[in-house]
Amino acid sequence: MKGISEGKEKKQILSFAGICLIIPIIFVTLSVSIVSCSKSYEFTMGNDFIDSQTRLQVIDTFRVDLKTILLDSITTSSTNHLLIGDYKDTIFGSVKCESYFDLAFQDFSELDLKAEYDSAAIVMVYSGYSYGDTTSQMSVSIHMLNENIEPYNSGYLYNNTVFDYSPEVTGSISFYPSINSIDTSVAIPVNSLGEDLFNRIMEKDESISSSDLFYEYLKGFKVTATSSGNKAVIGFKADKDNLFLRLYYHINSEVLEKKTLTVTMGPESHQFNNISYDFRDTPLEGIEAGGNEISSFRSGNKGYMQGLTSLLSKIQFPTLQDVLAVRRWKILRAELVITPARGSYDDFPLPKILHIYDTDKENRVNSVLKDSQGNPLTATFEFDGSYGENTRYTYEITNFINNELADAYFDYDHGLLIGLEQERFRSSLDRLLIEGRNPPVKLRLYFLTY
Repeated sequence: MKGISEGKEKKQILSFAGICLIIPIIFVTLSVSIVSCSKSYEFTMGNDFIDSQTRLQVIDTFRVDLKTILLDSITTSSTNHLLIGDYKDTIFGSVKCESYFDLAFQDFSELDLKAEYDSAAIVMVYSGYSYGDTTSQMSVSIHMLNENIEPYNSGYLYNNTVFDYSPEVTGSISFYPSINSIDTSVAIPVNSLGEDLFNRIMEKDESISSSDLFYEYLKGFKVTATSSGNKAVIGFKADKDNLFLRLYYHINSEVLEKKTLTVTMGPESHQFNNISYDFRDTPLEGIEAGGNEISSFRSGNKGYMQGLTSLLSKIQFPTLQDVLAVRRWKILRAELVITPARGSYDDFPLPKILHIYDTDKENRVNSVLKDSQGNPLTATFEFDGSYGENTRYTYEITNFINNELADAYFDYDHGLLIGLEQERFRSSLDRLLIEGRNPPVKLRLYFLTY
């Protein structure tokens, strides 16, 4: 990823220094309180901490700053996903997906002299992914490119990459999406293009005799939604078996023979999705690409996260330095608890898997946090299907917190980003609206003073 995006309300903080001063007075009360909460917060203490001076504390009143960032761009090539369509709402604004790809050069075999052209189509097979209202009719058109698709030096193409294309429509179709039908496809008629290619094959034209000449003749395609009435983004598979140009022809003989010739999708690194968005008239209005951030105070006390629009929620801990006021302490466990905003997932399912990345004041996505086995750290997801009050994501970030406090200094700018796992981030519009006030994002520490 080249880049990735943030929100929260202030609360009065009870410092650790203050907690330590009142421990002798309220030790009995704290002990009873901790025991009463044991069913909610269970973990194992070793024998090393069985000591009359040892105090176990559970604190979740730290201030947590919630923000939203918008990355400059993310890579969208080589994902095997073709996305087309557009969708608009008052929360995340409007988004439009267009896709680019080219065809693979092949050794075009000699056709029978009696072969006669019938028709041609670009065939796209549904992937099963959708975003928005799939009950509405969708209109799609395909255009030929005026320049070849060339990845950048990084080897990738991005969600803001564009290539020049002809305004002339090569083919178009209107249809009702059938995303749940296995291996169902959409065929966009491209009869003029197909006839031209068929004639070149029949005539053994030089333009299809080599890879260089073929890509000079047929540079590639852009697929886009064309109707203002589109209300969804639809996903298709993008690989040589599921995205191709098919020519239909027949051979006149005693028995009519129907034939096809298939030209498959070109290199996967040449297929990518371009994403455009507009946050006007939403709480995100004014956010800018390039790691720009806005506080949750400006965005309705919410944090925003969405895949291909490159929005991420950012978490920072301005009062974590208070831990250092405790003279002798040991953090046993640290949890970050985030709650989806009520009503925000009625029409859009919540992501089941959320990763967490560390970042800096430049809002760069530095690395994904990992668990004790070295795997990307994911949140424990709890879904309350009855009332929604206990739907939450919980990250166990003990290593991150202990490492940050190890040198007796906590860097506020070293924050965390909430996002999808990278492949999903690069190929979907999955989204999450994080509640920043009721309840707030919480950092919960289980620690010992002794």
